[in-house]
Amino acid sequence: MGNNSIFEQIIDFISELAQSLSDGYLFFGSAWDLVRYAADIILVAVLFYWILRFLRQTRAWQLIKGVVLIILFVVLCGVMGLEVINFLFNKLLYVLAFLFIVIFQPELRRALETVGLKSFGSFKSLFSGATVEESAQVSSLVHEISLACMDMASTYTGALILIERTTRLNELLTQENVVKFDSTVTTSVLQSIFYKGSPMHDGGLLIRDGRIVAARCHVPLSVTMHNLERTGTRHRAAVGASEMGDTIVVVVSEERGTTSIAVNGRLYEMNDIQELEANLSYLLGAAGTKPKKKGIGRIINDIRERRNRKVRPAGNVAEAKPITAAEGESSVPDMVIKTQDAEQAGNSVQLSIPEHALIIVLSIVMSLGLWIYIQINNNPVVTASFKVPITYNDVSIPENMDVSSYPIDIVEVEIVGRQSTISSITAEDIIATIDYSEISEAGVMELPINVESSDRSIYFRVERQVPETISVTVYAVNDNQEGTEE
Repeated sequence: MGNNSIFEQIIDFISELAQSLSDGYLFFGSAWDLVRYAADIILVAVLFYWILRFLRQTRAWQLIKGVVLIILFVVLCGVMGLEVINFLFNKLLYVLAFLFIVIFQPELRRALETVGLKSFGSFKSLFSGATVEESAQVSSLVHEISLACMDMASTYTGALILIERTTRLNELLTQENVVKFDSTVTTSVLQSIFYKGSPMHDGGLLIRDGRIVAARCHVPLSVTMHNLERTGTRHRAAVGASEMGDTIVVVVSEERGTTSIAVNGRLYEMNDIQELEANLSYLLGAAGTKPKKKGIGRIINDIRERRNRKVRPAGNVAEAKPITAAEGESSVPDMVIKTQDAEQAGNSVQLSIPEHALIIVLSIVMSLGLWIYIQINNNPVVTASFKVPITYNDVSIPENMDVSSYPIDIVEVEIVGRQSTISSITAEDIIATIDYSEISEAGVMELPINVESSDRSIYFRVERQVPETISVTVYAVNDNQEGTEE
């Protein structure tokens, strides 16, 4: 089997599976093994489903559709017996898989980061939330950044500000020319870092946990700038940084004097300081700017809000907020949140019913194909030959009948099964018996030889058997003959 192509092995595997099911045998072992295999396939299918949903919004989606068409073409060629196509594909299969990983490494990395952010962020949001003091700190941070960016935009001073959320950007802190900080975020500090004569003007500034931790960070440029050809290097760096997990980036253009926010690989231009502050407040989860949660998350949020209202100190919150707002209301109720669609796009992909069905089918096919591929490599279908002694048990011979001597005492069998099973079987584990149920009268008869496993939990199928029957002479025995012999 080692010389066969991968598609020939897959066809042999599926044929053996179908044959075993039609015979009523558990080809894979016990019923518990079937449950394990089914759970394995379902879990991998779910994993493929979420990966494909993420790749649907990236440039890798077009390549995936092309790969599917190529695989279907090669499978068709394998069924038709076109050996050249099968040979070329078998040689290039592993190379193509390696190239796919190398070419789409950014998309695959972002997919894994998205899965981690969703799972950890959703779990964390159920049991933790922003307190009154934290919300005030976020509001103050947003206000200082907004004021500084609008002032720098009015003077055409470029700036690049990275705000960490869940994803840590530790790789930026280990760069050679980075300048490490430990400073509060104020308008004057931000303007002093980005003024045009500063040596830190051309790098990015990193904010972690509400404090400035680094400046002059070199940020990788975006590789998905399809619709931003007219933007400069600073904007490409902003979008590239926003693709690093859930980072928020505020960028000020020194050519056009505009301020923009980059999040989840998308760039949004802000019209004024109110719009900038509203969008930053929404992204950072300031009080009153996040949409209401549903289900258990909403119940926990309501309990948390009632608890915060009971312990809220009078007069402290209003002083900390940069924009005046009525108690219990958002400070930006009428402002359009442009970045909301980017946040929602990062959490879910809107698919049509045909696309949804296609992704589900692809996920199942890919999971099943991967499972079959692993099975035929780790535990393939193999054959083995044995010489098994025939066991003669004449208990089932009808009364007044007997059988003369048997011409043979060994049967040669070729059995088919999983490698793990066949490799542990010996001739002693196989039983060959004669079926006497067909004896009805005296004479020469061809009786079938039955070959089976001595252990019912071990499955194999007899592919070939020599001989399949045995010729015996059956003669009648009466009581007078028996008495004479005595």
